[in-house]
Amino acid sequence: MIKRILSTVNALPINITTNAWNKIIEINETQKPFSFLFSATSGGCNGFNYQFKLLNKTQYDKIYNTRSNKIKPTIIKKQNSTILIDPMSEFLLIGTTIDYINEDFSNGIFENKFIFSPDKTLANSCGCGISFTPK
Repeated sequence: MIKRILSTVNALPINITTNAWNKIIEINETQKPFSFLFSATSGGCNGFNYQFKLLNKTQYDKIYNTRSNKIKPTIIKKQNSTILIDPMSEFLLIGTTIDYINEDFSNGIFENKFIFSPDKTLANSCGCGISFTPK
């Protein structure tokens, strides 16, 4: 359950597919990061960019402990893997789905990568899949 200042929400703010979780868990087992950070930064061809990066324990503590007690980052866990959603970006990321696709030359997919898809009722995205504009 996610608790915010004015309401309680029973749903997660983002969706993570099974393929994405499998890759996150694999990265966690091989790279040994402490956590992942999912956030939005200004820029890109559509106003905001998705950012998904690895955090070590020091970086995680800095983000988690420098926020006020009322607005802590949302934390999503599966097995030994953790995703931290930046609280300053969370309202922009609500409804976003994180997926992971594997290369499939027969279908024109030439690289393995995480892809981010916004909820179409909340945001528009461009063709690159890295930037978006809230509605």
